[in-house]
Amino acid sequence: MHNLSKIIITLCLLAITMTSVYAKPNPLFTLENLERERAVFLNNLTTTKLTAYQRDQQGNHIIKRLIDMERMVLRDDRISLSNSVMAKKAFQNYELTFLVHASSESKKAPMAHWLHALNITDEKIYKSQSGAR
Repeated sequence: MHNLSKIIITLCLLAITMTSVYAKPNPLFTLENLERERAVFLNNLTTTKLTAYQRDQQGNHIIKRLIDMERMVLRDDRISLSNSVMAKKAFQNYELTFLVHASSESKKAPMAHWLHALNITDEKIYKSQSGAR
């Protein structure tokens, strides 16, 4: 009976040790969420399945979430101290990563700012063709 107690205690301690070793927080969690939400926003702006009114309504909700997420990423010291490629590129491409903040700084709508940052003009859009590539 005494040996069984030692085995059970040893197994419990081993399980706790393994859990603490592998359960590390993701320092880029807020940045990954921001990227996901920004992708949803850009998809909302470019989809043909929505009417202009629906696009505007959904876009306004997404922008509110993006504002909060951008603030979270900008204030998260783990991201700014991270050596990951994702974090470095996010801050190198501030105009695109922090789209809502950058657009308010440039006094443009987020879509207009995004197009300007990517150097997409009306002329380029008119010359473009839609379809599978």
